[in-house]
Amino acid sequence: MNTNSNKTKYRVYFQFILIGAALGLYYGAFYNGPQTRPDYWMAIILSVIAALVTVIVRSWKKKRSFKEILLDFLKMLLMFSVFMISLELRKVIYERWGKGFVIIFTTSIGILIGLVMAIRKKDGDGTKIV
Repeated sequence: MNTNSNKTKYRVYFQFILIGAALGLYYGAFYNGPQTRPDYWMAIILSVIAALVTVIVRSWKKKRSFKEILLDFLKMLLMFSVFMISLELRKVIYERWGKGFVIIFTTSIGILIGLVMAIRKKDGDGTKIV
């Protein structure tokens, strides 16, 4: 592997991590405190719906096996669940430790999700960036 290829891969990681951190920072910095109690069940239900829609769209007109579709669904469900539940956890963190910790928490979750998305990202050859 040449140096340019490695730089490109690290750039992709860095780009996704920065995007995740920026989104997390936004969700933390502009959070105004809890108006309602955390609703984890709604977060899970919305995660299931989002994962289902994502997998249906991604699998549309592709000849994928049931196992591939199920594995994709479980990965998407985990990703959406982490995101949605972390949004609900902002309320608890805000009440216990204040806005500063909310910003740290959401930025950290954004970095984590960005890193996972970068790992899943495929380069132009169709091979995973790892």
